[in-house]
Amino acid sequence: MNTTEDKKGFVILVAVLVATLVVSIGAFIALIAVKELELSSSGRESQDAFYAADSALECALFHDFRVEQFGSTGTPVGVRCEGVTSAITVEPGSDTNNSTSYFEISFPNTEDTGGVEQAPYARVRVIKSDIGTINDKTIIEAQGYNIKDTTAQNRVQRALQVVY
Repeated sequence: MNTTEDKKGFVILVAVLVATLVVSIGAFIALIAVKELELSSSGRESQDAFYAADSALECALFHDFRVEQFGSTGTPVGVRCEGVTSAITVEPGSDTNNSTSYFEISFPNTEDTGGVEQAPYARVRVIKSDIGTINDKTIIEAQGYNIKDTTAQNRVQRALQVVY
């Protein structure tokens, strides 16, 4: 015998099953959206680090070719990139034909996100060997970071190297 009370129990069961299914699908979609946001943010941070390394490398190349700032006998004054001047540290080699130079640069932040510690940053090393000889060689290594703060959990590093 079918009574109305039996049908009411069946409707409640179906309603609970449908509600559970809808909530599960909603939670699954929300989880996918959160993962996509994390992936997008990671890509942006990686891009900032790469661009910092690339910009610093280009500045080093310009100063090596045009200004002859690295490996010269005089005291280097500094590297000027993106409106920021950075001091050069020179580590003399075993003789006058070899030298290693270093500089660091923080790129101006286009967004106000917390000052220089949150701005893209790069460290550059320029190694010159056999300066003035036919075998002269230059290696420029640029390590770019999305932010300067070394304690940040979302800090990303990308590196570029040029040899000529």
